[in-house]
Amino acid sequence: MERSDINLLIEEYGDSLYRYCKSITYQVEDAEDLYQQTFLKAFELHKKISLDKNPRSYLMSLATNIWRNHKSMYARHERIAPKISAEAEGVQIEDVQSGENVLEQLVKEEEYARLNMCVDRLPDKQKQVILLFYAGEMSIEDIAKILKIPKGTVKSRLNKARQCLRKEMEGDGNGTEYPG
Repeated sequence: MERSDINLLIEEYGDSLYRYCKSITYQVEDAEDLYQQTFLKAFELHKKISLDKNPRSYLMSLATNIWRNHKSMYARHERIAPKISAEAEGVQIEDVQSGENVLEQLVKEEEYARLNMCVDRLPDKQKQVILLFYAGEMSIEDIAKILKIPKGTVKSRLNKARQCLRKEMEGDGNGTEYPG
């Protein structure tokens, strides 16, 4: 692939990659950074990308690896010098879309936040599969290639993750840790 073809990748896969980045980082700023880092890395590795061999999977794999490296580096820094994190901001009136009931919007955001917390508590192996499948809109086959595991393992992890999430969302939401 030529360097000039990077624009084609951005046009074709940019939206789904951004959604995936946002789903694994949970913050717009981090998602934007990861998105940019992923395409910068793709630009560096342009010779390894083949437009015939599912470049979307390659981009998702790059994003996954970059985020994994970032998390491990952050965890190392936190062990050495912990930082104080700021509380997440609540819903702003201007954020509420016109024509929609404010109460409905708040309930939706609360449910979404609860779902994100539940996903975040999943074991990493299940969490990766859920995020790649739903946020990254990847097929089971593509996820298997990205994570270098059999398709049956992807299906099993996806099923276990769905069961855990369903149980947690329908249950009392007591914040129990999920079994691996």
